[in-house]
Amino acid sequence: MTETRTKKPSVLRRRRSPGESRQEILDEVVELLWDRPIRDLSIVTIMRGTGLSRPAFYQYFKNVPVLIEELLRDLEVEMHEAATAWFLSEGPANDKIRESLGAIIAVCRSHGPVFRAISESAPHDAKLEASWARFMGSWDDAVEARIRKGQAEGFYQDCDAAMVARALNRMDASILIDGFGRRQQRDPEVVLDALHTIWSRTLMLPAYFD
Repeated sequence: MTETRTKKPSVLRRRRSPGESRQEILDEVVELLWDRPIRDLSIVTIMRGTGLSRPAFYQYFKNVPVLIEELLRDLEVEMHEAATAWFLSEGPANDKIRESLGAIIAVCRSHGPVFRAISESAPHDAKLEASWARFMGSWDDAVEARIRKGQAEGFYQDCDAAMVARALNRMDASILIDGFGRRQQRDPEVVLDALHTIWSRTLMLPAYFD
């Protein structure tokens, strides 16, 4: 079963704070990325969809590539916050794994095209590739640390924590981009059930599956 993301209504012009203006530009980029690759973005196209003048772009971003890198950094913070329930939990925390995966899916439902567009463009852009590698690396470090904690507590299976973290994260990236990177999206509950099953069965000792 799939769901379709609808386009947002046109923006009304009004006075905005600097933070609101920056966010409006970023939101417009997300909207554009539903239907086009990064290479087709231009400052003119981006600003046409906002209630701001073209020169306003340069108050916040040097160019489009810098904007994309900042957007990815913003989403990195949001995604890590979404996973806080599991990162900071104690014990096997099977319910916290599910809670965190659900929160991550919620972010991807609204920002999936950003991850899809960056992952598709990264192999052809050295700077973007480095930004994507840093983004994934930050997840590898955080998940590895949480796996090691669970192993030390006696709840998680004896495995190579670094390699398992890397494998789980790249599986997640692939499934989340496939499921939520375009307007036709997969059922989030189905995706959540699948990811939660894989994570819990991979990490936990059998006694703590439920």
